[in-house]
Amino acid sequence: MESVGTVKAAVIQLECKLSRSAGNMKRAERYVLQAIDEGAQLVCLPEAFLTSGNILEVSDVAVTVPGECTARLGELARRGGVHLVAGLLEKDGEAHYSTSVLIGPTGELIGKYRRVHCFELEKQYLDTGDAFDVFDTPVGRIGMLQGYDLNFPEATRELYRRGADLIVCSALIPEQYAYVTRQLLPARVIETQSYLLFVSGIGSNTFAGFSYMGGSEVLADPLFLEQEKFDFVDGDEHLLVMERDEGLRALDLDVRRLRKYRKERSLLGDLEPQTYWREPRAGPVARLG
Repeated sequence: MESVGTVKAAVIQLECKLSRSAGNMKRAERYVLQAIDEGAQLVCLPEAFLTSGNILEVSDVAVTVPGECTARLGELARRGGVHLVAGLLEKDGEAHYSTSVLIGPTGELIGKYRRVHCFELEKQYLDTGDAFDVFDTPVGRIGMLQGYDLNFPEATRELYRRGADLIVCSALIPEQYAYVTRQLLPARVIETQSYLLFVSGIGSNTFAGFSYMGGSEVLADPLFLEQEKFDFVDGDEHLLVMERDEGLRALDLDVRRLRKYRKERSLLGDLEPQTYWREPRAGPVARLG
């Protein structure tokens, strides 16, 4: 949709509490309504915001999509005429997923993303998705990821190949991985020539014995910003940075200018896909481990 211009996006950093789904939903609703009052057009919640990372009890706490939870989120989106992204633990028959949903301004479920990458322990409880879809909306082309996906450049590159303007990464990452995550974020946004909204939960997982990192950010490709800003300095690609407190932050993102830049400076024409993921030629092979 080429008519898209500047979009006001809101990031909600929520304390996701175990066994407190009703309270988590109430606090999320309060922040979503605040974002609407501030004029947001895109509102984003963390991964598993309703239940926290309660994968040990996923069969009991996961919700159906669509279902009662997405209907409630849909009513919020309809009330404010906003696009809303939220992370949920989803059940589909006997399968369970960490899923992000995209809900439109009339309350409809536009689409969902089931996390493709799960680490070894999670795979005992969660199934994995198999697609990186991009959804064309009036606020831009939206792609969705979740926290662990940041370790895999193939994920963001696929969203880039599909033309995502706004990549919403709902996350619930343990504090011990905060440093590495902060290094990955700028790399992922440079690779995709996009805006990246890293929407992180906080709180403690008493089952696992750790806390979640918070540190939500919104980033833009620094090469894009260097062209756009006369006074750009290193580090300005971090357009918004939150600490460890629960809260809401909003900012304007110029999607029209980003598209113009990407059209002129796209990396896609320089890719050499015929060389990627090929079987190695005969000869010495480096082995991991």
